[in-house]
Amino acid sequence: MSPELAPRQRRLVFAACVAALFTVAVEGTIVATAMPTIVADLGGFSLLAWVFAAYMLTQAVTIPIYGRLADLYGRKRVLFFGLGLFLIGCTLCGFASSMLMLVVFRAIQGVGAGAVMPVTLTIIGDSYPALERVRVQPYLASVFAGSSIIGPVLGAFIVEHLSWPLIFWFNVPLGLAAVIMFAVFLKETPRVVPHTIDATGALLLMTAITGALIAMLQADKLGWWILPLMATSTLVFLLFLRVEKRSPEPLLPADLWRDRTLFGSNVGSFAAGGALMGVSVFLPTYLQGVLGNSVLVAGIALSIMSFSWPIASTIATRIMIRTTYRTTAIGGGVILVIGSLVLAVLAAAPLETSAQVLGGWWPAAAAFLIGAGLGIMNSAQHISMQEAAAGLRGIATATQSFMRMVGGTFGTAILGAVLNLSLAWKLPLIHDPVQAVMDPVLREALPAAEVQRLTVAIADSLANVFWVTLAIALIAAAAVWLVPNVQPGKLHEHGSRK
Repeated sequence: MSPELAPRQRRLVFAACVAALFTVAVEGTIVATAMPTIVADLGGFSLLAWVFAAYMLTQAVTIPIYGRLADLYGRKRVLFFGLGLFLIGCTLCGFASSMLMLVVFRAIQGVGAGAVMPVTLTIIGDSYPALERVRVQPYLASVFAGSSIIGPVLGAFIVEHLSWPLIFWFNVPLGLAAVIMFAVFLKETPRVVPHTIDATGALLLMTAITGALIAMLQADKLGWWILPLMATSTLVFLLFLRVEKRSPEPLLPADLWRDRTLFGSNVGSFAAGGALMGVSVFLPTYLQGVLGNSVLVAGIALSIMSFSWPIASTIATRIMIRTTYRTTAIGGGVILVIGSLVLAVLAAAPLETSAQVLGGWWPAAAAFLIGAGLGIMNSAQHISMQEAAAGLRGIATATQSFMRMVGGTFGTAILGAVLNLSLAWKLPLIHDPVQAVMDPVLREALPAAEVQRLTVAIADSLANVFWVTLAIALIAAAAVWLVPNVQPGKLHEHGSRK
């Protein structure tokens, strides 16, 4: 716990927390628009989904572990370790000379990033009394909204005018500044709280998820070997569930799955994470590789989605007050499905129509609807979850974030498998068709007819990806029926299972 801080000192600690949060938040958005350029340089398009999955998986699984460690050994020690590891990962990513190296370094980033969000938010909770904590929440929300808007455009600017390693090195000076500010201004007297760390559960969960991800993402290369790999992953996951039942402090407490509201929130967050990654990871490739737009257009399209999310979320809170949680969530689900449907239909249109008529505006409009739908749904599910959780609010909130990250990881894996299998089916003799189209040198060396053939195959494969994204969006929309049909503040009067 932090001792009482003077107002100026507390403001500086808060500024350090904001800087640390921004470095992690922007890393999830700045990379997306740069990936087609990185693929053109490094090759290895089949590992594209792993660049995102490795980061999200390691971050998600380590979040609850860092939370326990922060209680045991103090906030500063854990935060310094996590932030330092994150910055090392950032530095290494910029030096990656292959996609495999980039995936490994992204995993290192994720292990460090898992400490930053929970520990910085805990430091803010330690430093501010309850009333002032409420007042600083809008500033924290602006960090995530700002990073979502700034990240894609900044990533596009860097790769178009500078060099792609800078998208990773960009975070290093800001992260070091945060470390220095914490070291100077945060005075901490650790209060040891008795906790146990479910390290075995975390290891089993990561092993199970990683095995499933390998089976999905490398399905085009593994063939029938995916069956024993998936079977092994399933057995490890069942072992994880058994360990969780016996753990005094499990990663995923059973109470969070018995309550209808909390169950719906977790399922909805899982599916929403997958739908979000369907746009974030693959829309830039569609805009650049198929429609021939610039990296800046791709960055703007993702920024539009990120911009619509917080706006829709703010509007949703006002709608909830006048209607109910479920009514608001259903509206968000409808908008999400419409946006996903528009994107899938656009991608499935003939290539000539897409290039001449659609440009980048219609896909950007679809991204806007998807962001708005997710923002509305997330607000209704998050607020109703926190009201229903009562005494389990802290772990319930962490679990919802965990489920969204794992959903994003699996969504990336499933969609990446769809893309890889589609390309392998349509272009069995081409090693890396996306690199051939995206790299100006390789593209120039190909006949025009061959470029056309590759582009059509990539477009058809991405259309399959967006149809699956629509299916995931439908699952997320279905989960809103588990949201309670009551107004905010009245949940316990009706019971959260109604």
